[in-house]
Amino acid sequence: MNEIENQRILVCGVGSIGERHIRNLVALGYQQIAVYRTRNLPFRSLDREFPVYTDLETALQEFVPEVALVTNPTALHLPVALMAARAGCHLLIEKPVSHTLEGLKTLQTVLDAHGRFSMVAYMMRFHPLLLQVKAWLADGTLGQPLFARVSWGEHVPDWHPWEDYRETYAVQPEMGGGPALTLSHEIDLLVWLFGMAAQVKGMAHYATPLAAACDHAVDLLIRFGQGVVANVHLDYCQRPPQRSWELTCTQGRVVFDYYAGTLTRWNGVVGEIPSPEGVRQPESEIMCVPEGFDRNDLFLAELRYFFDCLKAGTTPCPGILEAAESVRIARLALEEPSE
Repeated sequence: MNEIENQRILVCGVGSIGERHIRNLVALGYQQIAVYRTRNLPFRSLDREFPVYTDLETALQEFVPEVALVTNPTALHLPVALMAARAGCHLLIEKPVSHTLEGLKTLQTVLDAHGRFSMVAYMMRFHPLLLQVKAWLADGTLGQPLFARVSWGEHVPDWHPWEDYRETYAVQPEMGGGPALTLSHEIDLLVWLFGMAAQVKGMAHYATPLAAACDHAVDLLIRFGQGVVANVHLDYCQRPPQRSWELTCTQGRVVFDYYAGTLTRWNGVVGEIPSPEGVRQPESEIMCVPEGFDRNDLFLAELRYFFDCLKAGTTPCPGILEAAESVRIARLALEEPSE
């Protein structure tokens, strides 16, 4: 049995994302997979059986996993991750890392004490068009970033047609639901590109027809340490879904349309004085996702990267404390303004 086939992996929580990770693990050649879930229900989309444990301590003692994937509801991530870390597991934790910052430093301390690595699963960091934007920022092609406008809206009842959205953790605030956390990919991407936030303002919206106890939409205004200001809109309401990124820099502007699979770049210098012949329109180019690209490619790339880091003994990113910045920003955005 080769190294991949022999690695023991415990998947903790088997909703849609847990089943996706299991399918992808099998596709990558991993065979030693077990499941921890509190109810031993039939799998919805898996075509084979896996050992199922309904008690986490038993799973850790009997199966003895080297890696744990924490894919249960957001508010339950921390206790499961702590138990797995204390049992000596490397961790891949679904985003967001938690619904609160409480206990995250303790989790990192436990991992460090056992010499184990962790990663939070923000798979959008592996999108080829966003990797191109990051490369342009790194090599100076775009100049100094100035401001960003980010918008992502989806109709939450459409996510899982096989279940009542009103009963999912995505709309229950006590379980970590709400767009600021559940759709925190966009916040994480800003942290990935621009670092820690220096200032956060937010306004939540509740007055839509959705039957959800959490906020139905949220708008954030974020200033980052290097001076970049970002406007972020996240909502549970839009049909059809919409997801776009606009970034203006001193030497160009880029627009990423997730659903169209396109990245458009305009070359132009901010503050350039027009010539006597008149204003010169900036040149543009359009890039598309690779032929045959599928959303699941992002999840596969994420898994490959994580296990490659484990094999090489290098720290995967984002780790717990970096991913905690998205939680901090989300929580600040939802704070009630003081009188």
